[in-house]
Amino acid sequence: MNDAPNAADDRASYAGFWRRFAAYAIDYVLVAVISIALRLVAMLLGRNGNAEFTLTLLATYFLYCTLLESSSWQATVGKRALGLRVTNESSERIGLARAAIRFVAKLLSVLTLFVGYLLVVVTRRRQALHDLIAGTFVIHDATARRPAWLLSAAVSLPVLSVVAGMAFPSYQDYAIRAQVSEGLDLASGYRAAIESQWRNSQRDFAEVTSDFVGAALPQSGRYVESIEVVSGMIQITYGAEANGAVAGHVLSLVPALDSQRTLAWACGYGQPPSGFDVLFENPAGYTDIEERFVPSTCRAVR
Repeated sequence: MNDAPNAADDRASYAGFWRRFAAYAIDYVLVAVISIALRLVAMLLGRNGNAEFTLTLLATYFLYCTLLESSSWQATVGKRALGLRVTNESSERIGLARAAIRFVAKLLSVLTLFVGYLLVVVTRRRQALHDLIAGTFVIHDATARRPAWLLSAAVSLPVLSVVAGMAFPSYQDYAIRAQVSEGLDLASGYRAAIESQWRNSQRDFAEVTSDFVGAALPQSGRYVESIEVVSGMIQITYGAEANGAVAGHVLSLVPALDSQRTLAWACGYGQPPSGFDVLFENPAGYTDIEERFVPSTCRAVR
């Protein structure tokens, strides 16, 4: 086992398991907050791929650890807040390459069902498996200066992560509903064209199709894969850059008439205006997008 020749022989000079775990918890929360922020930015840019996001998150965590541990801090934010430093065999600052090796070696600590981390308890200089591989040590410097803002940030991170964790699902649902709304905006021209053509031709709705309405209307969009008219019903299929929660799913607008033969629409799981009867039984059955992702006007009244 590799000992640090120029390091203090006192085992207490090296960071123990629970202190390192606490530092990791701080870093984990910080990276989680950063990942949520990146996810929100990606959604605003229309980037919704989970694989793409996972790679971005891994790259962010890699840069976070390697750049900070090889910097003059010699520590991530969590380690710095708890007075820990990552050093080489001579108790000196490690380089970027060694920091990168240490990060990659953490995968082995994880793949050993975290036994690699537990080596901190039994090794003389409290090295985890990735420390042994990279030739690094985690020193506990009780006299290290820790800026007040850093300690405040470490205390605030758990609260911030809870707030961010609560806000993210709500924002994600909102962003997906905005994508669904694009389909309704595109469908507005179809509704007008269907009403105009139907009144002028007096055809049965069974004959009202995409060909009947005309090819001049938009048939796709940024989040919409296609718009089709089948027997007067407008079916919006989502795809392209749409979030995976709605991609491949359909939102339907079903025609409805009143006693005066006035045309209205039932959107999704919603009902037509009072006094109107839909032309298809169980109109909600033609929509398969989760109800929470459709605008309020397309939801069932409860």
